[in-house]
Amino acid sequence: MESHSLLKLTLRAGSVYYFQERKLTSPEPHYFIVVNQEPFSRQLLVLTVVSSKVDNVKRLRQGLPGTLVEIGPKDYDELKVPSVVDCNVVFNKALGELAEKIQRKEVVYKKDLPPDILNASDWG
Repeated sequence: MESHSLLKLTLRAGSVYYFQERKLTSPEPHYFIVVNQEPFSRQLLVLTVVSSKVDNVKRLRQGLPGTLVEIGPKDYDELKVPSVVDCNVVFNKALGELAEKIQRKEVVYKKDLPPDILNASDWG
């Protein structure tokens, strides 16, 4: 499927893409959640990342204001282990950059995050 077609079919708040991000310290691919409403209209994606290092994230956020959303395989069956999303850490990515990654087959689209989990945060 052409990258532009895949984006048109899948891109919305709650979409989840699995890819490597050079801004992260881990070289492993991660799940990224689109959190902005109407990402096509702005041509910019606001993404948050899912981490399986729950204890590390909690330790780093200890005493800081903000929202951590814990999710696991029962909540979102694409996950294999309990995980956490730090709603205060976001990545901005140009829509064209994601399209290029899709074209190079560096991105895998996963099923959307269930609305109740998306609404558990203060992303939108």
